[in-house]
Amino acid sequence: MKSEWEIVRRRVALTGRVLDAGTGKPVQGAVVVITGMPDAFKKKLEISALPYGNRWNTMLERPDKTRTRPDGLFYFLDLPDGKYSLSASIPSCGGRYGTVEQPATVSRSAGGDTKIGFVKCALPPTLVKGKITASGHKTGVALARVRIKGSGERAFSDAQGQYTVVGIEPGKRTLLVSAQGYREESQACTLGGPGASETLNFALTREGA
Repeated sequence: MKSEWEIVRRRVALTGRVLDAGTGKPVQGAVVVITGMPDAFKKKLEISALPYGNRWNTMLERPDKTRTRPDGLFYFLDLPDGKYSLSASIPSCGGRYGTVEQPATVSRSAGGDTKIGFVKCALPPTLVKGKITASGHKTGVALARVRIKGSGERAFSDAQGQYTVVGIEPGKRTLLVSAQGYREESQACTLGGPGASETLNFALTREGA
């Protein structure tokens, strides 16, 4: 009996990278989901889901769902032509990052080759930023330590006194600032939700003043 082999060539239709919008560094393990799609792909998903039953909703890898690699890259294969919407998030980080929605288009050239679409997703971290100066002066205080009370997030101010603390859980937070030769200062703020940003400036008083 003659055996017949069918070669199936799978093609990348959409690819992209997920980055931390605060640092510009790639994000590993981010979940990228196709949330908007043409009817042809929607019907394909319905058929693909049938053998899995309830397990479909908990699967980490599906034709419409994937995770980023260590370099932040992701891709989707064999998508029909049309307009799509992608959602990128990091559920494992709680509210430390916001969710990003990006549009994408899949199309083919006159010769039938898929034009690979590239999508850049910059996830906004929940953060507090600002400037640290000496009281009565505009000059920034360098290497001041900024930390979130009760948790491990921290940062140091740069040569101009600017600081940014990223990846903070939303809610009421207290920032503590200390620098050599200065009294420790604190301020409270409320971060409204994932991806929220607040600005807090500090004016430090010299010890003994």
